[in-house]
Amino acid sequence: MSRPFQLPEVSEPFSAEFRSLLPALLATRGKVGAGRIERLRARRTVLSQSGTFVGHRQYERGDDLRHIDWSAYARTGELFTKQLEDDDRRAVTVMIDLSPSMLAGTPPRRLAALRLAAVLGGLALARLDAVSIVAPGASNPNQRFTGIGQLPRLLHHLEELPVATETPNAAAALALQAEAVGRVHWISDFAVPPDFRLATLSLRRRGARLTGWLPAVPEDESPPTGGYLRVIDPETEQELSVPVDRSLRDELHRQLMLLQRQQRRMFAEAGCQLWRWEQGDAAQPRLSDYLPIVSLCAR
Repeated sequence: MSRPFQLPEVSEPFSAEFRSLLPALLATRGKVGAGRIERLRARRTVLSQSGTFVGHRQYERGDDLRHIDWSAYARTGELFTKQLEDDDRRAVTVMIDLSPSMLAGTPPRRLAALRLAAVLGGLALARLDAVSIVAPGASNPNQRFTGIGQLPRLLHHLEELPVATETPNAAAALALQAEAVGRVHWISDFAVPPDFRLATLSLRRRGARLTGWLPAVPEDESPPTGGYLRVIDPETEQELSVPVDRSLRDELHRQLMLLQRQQRRMFAEAGCQLWRWEQGDAAQPRLSDYLPIVSLCAR
């Protein structure tokens, strides 16, 4: 028997418990990987001023034409792209997938995604980096924040984001419109890896330091062992309840493992990393659940 499809509801992403945890979490940035961060900043200061030329690499299709060294082309007849050193005030871009598929899971994956975006953005603001929140499908899809004083504004912006559908290629193009892309954190379920392939490659070719973040939910690893499975027909938007037997469960598990391999391969082909993050108890967030994010951002 079918019934009209209704999107699952997501609870308040930034509960009082999460808001009280966030300042303590951001304060750990000076303890986790701080030495490496300071060495990198010192190296940038010694090497150059903002945007100073530090080398060449062979031009690849999709590279920013503004960075082609035409003088080198006149001398050699070959195209080279200038490599520029980042300035001390680095750019961070956080891309958020707002698609309905992010509502899957218990609790919904979207809840973990919004909290992850808040932590990534907050860490960047605490380091005095500029943060762009790229949310394709939102009324303001590319919003920029600077300084830790704008953390409340960042949280409010994330809370107001709608459920929306946009292609990965359009999302990458939107991110590349930013004045400075810098380090890119892409938060998504990457549900159809082939759809993301060209988008990840285009970001890499434009010099973005791309990291994929997949907020994990229990359903990613353990399909239901019984009961009924809700299935949505994308054409009619009708919801069906399908009984789960052993053969269906085994096939679901096989498909989930195949999807994870495809996701890892897609990011490996782009020369970047994909991290799966489990938020733990969503109702009672703990500092230890979020410390891996701080460690990974310090690399």
